[in-house]
Amino acid sequence: MAHLPARYTESIGLKVTTDQYETLRRLADSNSKPIAEWCRDTLVATVDRGRPSPVEVGLLAEVTATQAILIDLLCAFGKDGKVTTQKAQEIVDAAHEHKYTEAVELLRLAHSQASKLRFGGAAHSERRREGRTP
Repeated sequence: MAHLPARYTESIGLKVTTDQYETLRRLADSNSKPIAEWCRDTLVATVDRGRPSPVEVGLLAEVTATQAILIDLLCAFGKDGKVTTQKAQEIVDAAHEHKYTEAVELLRLAHSQASKLRFGGAAHSERRREGRTP
């Protein structure tokens, strides 16, 4: 049985600036899609993406904890010239206590920055090439 294309019945309208439109058009062109299709696909994918997966949070939590442990151990060693077992354990415990909240915050920040780069970066780069700045 052949797969039938989706039948789109609802419409969403919005206004954008000329620069925003050109950025969206370039992104759509670079994906070989009409602008409306690219905007729809991007919007739906963004909504479907939602929250980070448990694997993403877990991996980032471990990386942030390891980074915090390393930095704190190096600082303690640089300050005192040695690190006691007790101090090392305190550093590890503190890093593990906060790793998940830090990981979630980093993922939120990364998502926010990626959105800015995806939608704002192309327009900014174009203005720089044309000799204009924001």
